[in-house]
Amino acid sequence: MQKKYALFDFDGTLCKGDSIVPFCRYACKRKFSTRRRLLAGIGAAIRFKLGRITIEEAKGVALAWMKGRSLLEMQDLARQFCNDVLVPRFFPDGIAALQKEKEEGAAVLLITASPSFYLEPMKEILGVTDVIGTRMDVDPSGLYTGLVGDNCRGLQKPLRLAEYLASKGERLDYDTSAAYGNSSGDIPMLQVCSRKVAVNPGKRMRKLLAQTENVTVVRWGVKPAPKA
Repeated sequence: MQKKYALFDFDGTLCKGDSIVPFCRYACKRKFSTRRRLLAGIGAAIRFKLGRITIEEAKGVALAWMKGRSLLEMQDLARQFCNDVLVPRFFPDGIAALQKEKEEGAAVLLITASPSFYLEPMKEILGVTDVIGTRMDVDPSGLYTGLVGDNCRGLQKPLRLAEYLASKGERLDYDTSAAYGNSSGDIPMLQVCSRKVAVNPGKRMRKLLAQTENVTVVRWGVKPAPKA
C-alpha cells in the first residue's frame, strides 16, 4: 500500500544543535554517568573529527556508561531529557511544518543519526508515527549492552526507511511525500521524496543540491526568549 510520509531529521533540523553530547551531560548531571565518562565521550568526538576513529566507535565511547543500565530507567531519563533540554531548543517553524504535514495526512517519521532510544518520547511530545535512529542493543533481561549496527546517516537513512516500510507492508508515495534535513548526510533521505526541504543548509549541502529539482530552502531559528 502506498502512503504519504513526511520524513524529518532531528538534530539541526527540528532542534537546535546536536543532542548526544547534551544527553550525556544531562546523564552526568543526574548521576547516571560520571564526569570522567563525559570527558571520554568528548575526547572520542574530537578523535572522530580528526578521522582517527569511526562515528560508531565515538558514539560507543560516549554512551559506554549505559552498559548494564535497564531499559526502564533509561526510558525515564530520556523522557526527562526531552522535556527539560530538547523541547526548549525546538525551531518553532520546524514544529509548525511538522504539524502541517500531519494535518495534511502524512505519517511523520523522525529519521536521525542520534540513538533512537532517547528520542522515543518524541512520539508522544510531537505526535510522530515513529522514530528511526542509530540502534542500541538490549539483552533478554532488559539491560543495555551498547550500540549495534551502523550510524543512521547518509545512505543508512533510506536503507533503514526501506526496512521500516517493509516491516509495515507499506510503500512511500514519492509524489506526495516530503523530507526535511539540514546536512549533506540527509541528502539520500531527501532524494526519496518529491518535496525536499533543506533547513538552514550550509555551503556544502547547497552545492550538492544545486542540480536537484523540487528543493525548498528554509531558514528556521529558535524563538528568542521574552524580555523580562
